[in-house]
Amino acid sequence: MQEFRTITKAAREAAGVTFDLEQGWKFRVLVLEPWLIRVVLLPKTGLPQSRSWMTAPTDIAAWEGRDRDDLSRFSLPDFTLDQIETGHRITSGDTRLTVLDDPVRMIVEQRRDGKWYVVLADRESGAYVRYDNDRKIRHYQNRDPGDQYFGLGDKSGPLNRHGRRFRLLQLDALGYDAEQSDPLYKHVPFFMVREPEGAVTGLFSDSLVPMTADLGCERSNYHGLYRYMEAEEQGLDFYILLGPRIQDVTRHFATLTGLPHFHPRWSFGFAFTSMHHADHPQAQQKISDFADRCRAEDIPISSIHFGSGYSSRGKRRYVFTWNQDKFPDAPALFKKLKAMHLYTVANLKPVLIDDHPGYSARAAAKGFITDQQDQPVLEQFWDGHGSFLDFTNRATIDWWRERLSSQVLDVGFDAGWNDNNEYEVWRDGAACRGFGAEVPAATIRPLQAVLMTRATFEETQARMPGQRPFTITRAGCVGLQRYAETWSGDNFTSWHNLKWNLRNGLSMALSGFSKVGHDIGGFAGPQADAELLCRWVEMMALHPRAVMNSWKPDVGEATEPWTHPSVTDAVRQALRLRYQFLPYMYSLAWQASQTGDPIIRPLFYDFDTDPRAYEEHDSFMLGPHVLVAPVVTQGATDCSVYLPVGPEAWVDYATGASHPSGSTVIVSAPLGRVPVFIRTGAALMLAKDIPATLPHDASARLLYVTPGPRSGQGSGHHFEDDGLTWNYRHGQYLDMKIDLAWDSRQVAVKFHRAGQWPLPTEKDVTAVVPTLAGRQLIF
Repeated sequence: MQEFRTITKAAREAAGVTFDLEQGWKFRVLVLEPWLIRVVLLPKTGLPQSRSWMTAPTDIAAWEGRDRDDLSRFSLPDFTLDQIETGHRITSGDTRLTVLDDPVRMIVEQRRDGKWYVVLADRESGAYVRYDNDRKIRHYQNRDPGDQYFGLGDKSGPLNRHGRRFRLLQLDALGYDAEQSDPLYKHVPFFMVREPEGAVTGLFSDSLVPMTADLGCERSNYHGLYRYMEAEEQGLDFYILLGPRIQDVTRHFATLTGLPHFHPRWSFGFAFTSMHHADHPQAQQKISDFADRCRAEDIPISSIHFGSGYSSRGKRRYVFTWNQDKFPDAPALFKKLKAMHLYTVANLKPVLIDDHPGYSARAAAKGFITDQQDQPVLEQFWDGHGSFLDFTNRATIDWWRERLSSQVLDVGFDAGWNDNNEYEVWRDGAACRGFGAEVPAATIRPLQAVLMTRATFEETQARMPGQRPFTITRAGCVGLQRYAETWSGDNFTSWHNLKWNLRNGLSMALSGFSKVGHDIGGFAGPQADAELLCRWVEMMALHPRAVMNSWKPDVGEATEPWTHPSVTDAVRQALRLRYQFLPYMYSLAWQASQTGDPIIRPLFYDFDTDPRAYEEHDSFMLGPHVLVAPVVTQGATDCSVYLPVGPEAWVDYATGASHPSGSTVIVSAPLGRVPVFIRTGAALMLAKDIPATLPHDASARLLYVTPGPRSGQGSGHHFEDDGLTWNYRHGQYLDMKIDLAWDSRQVAVKFHRAGQWPLPTEKDVTAVVPTLAGRQLIF
């Protein structure tokens, strides 16, 4: 172990200051934006990876990544450098950083109301420490007992991470415990610190190596209270994102790492998949029959996702091949599904089993991750052994894209689903091509998942250039949101996981992944009983992703909407609720693609001054106006809901009853009812009628308006386009602001339209005002 203790020189540069440390190391502090500071602890030999794939300040980075030291995308605000008695001070606007030595450490302050407040402070007894012969490095910071920590992606447990230690290492965590298991599927070295006074600051480590985030689990008598981030490499490169609000930091993080892709509207509809269907000996007939029964049962659905069984022989999976015994006439199946207006998505895997028909050619082309003898590394995969494709090899990217087109998209699929891409390559010395500069495979595992997803995204776009691509990924690092939606992976069927998956998704939403969800009914484990299945559908009805997905080998049957006839009607009603709110959700998705605001979020995102909003709640916000409180307790027929302070009141969507802000209410919640509350001052554009086909494209609109009981003003926002193409970039859209004002005599609504999309017109809209209370409604 060795601490950095001495600063020997400070040199001002155009964007910041470089401090010389012992043994040739340097400490750089760069002021990139009024809200963004970059800090680099630089070895004499330079950072292990000179390029970044997780940061994309204004556009999508090149395949080869962006030069970490390219500052051309930042505004680089002015700053002053002063030498003080104890070190050096950098001041830029309302931010100042004091860099001290003996030991080397930093204090970050923000100015509010004319006073300076410490928002981050390195540990006084040693902040930057090298371990294990420079194979690991840690950054220690002070910790206050009242700090709250949010983020780190799809991590288990409460949203406030204080007191936990997490491993940042993506794994295929089949059947995980959503409260306790760690690590899970993604690599997200980003979290927010909310200090006791309420100011929020973000910390993002731009490194793809395995890491550890200790947020107060470790204690030492000699160092006081602290937290640390540990990276398994030499050097540190991290960003400080200044608030002071959670919304500020969330938007800044999206600006730094890339705004979410705006997915086509059909992808917000209900979708179904199951390994039991595509693995069935008569899979083609099984899937065809499922589509027919959806229509017969009046189940609103937009897409069917095919498990990898279309490519399987026994238990082994051969990506980009077809089992024609199970699918004797795939074109006919796709023709039927398209006639039913159902979109289709294909499961894809990044491994070729060692007897795959294309294995030898890929090995000869150096298309796999290789060992020290430059031979493909073989790892356990799907009841056999196979080799992971190396997406840092241009030839592999080209091969993947060609195969995707010829074997998936040309056959009839609309999109690809990137699965099993955690890249669990454990061989010592395993290496990737690194776009011409060989790199250890262990140091970029999360990147491979994102590059795989990008290859699928770009080929889908090339194949259908007029349409916005849709794709999915289970694994990856920060940056995957530019291409794909994601989910919490192979969850276990239980009431316990239903409750804790809710927090997993909200954490992902705070970490840049806006379009998220969980497998409805649970993927692994026992079959959900009628009550649990119904409640799971209800919780996911108002999530951005709603996919029923299951693998129940002990049961031998898929989880389907009609698995339990006693609740099929309740399931149907919950899905119809989803489609009713889909125009509002779609507008939120467009907003997310512009600002980074997540579609779903914890209560404290919109009500950050209400202390009770930070407590543990089984509820979430859908955008700024809608509070959803799914039932997650077995046997419950009512629900206790806290309604945050802020609006004048909250309106129960099911009954129209008004409840005061800051109150806890008990509402009836029998099977089939999702407790939903709308804040007063909201103007929501919803779907009025849900057609049997293309339910996501319902055109008739319901304007749901909630004026308060006294007088006031409110607003709403609605975005509309064709739902499929890039034409919104060329003016073919409706961006409508809705102004709302009310008093004791009337409720006035005004529309302000922008764009060239003609719908909805006033005649397409039916107004509903549950709190009109005898007042006149004026447009």
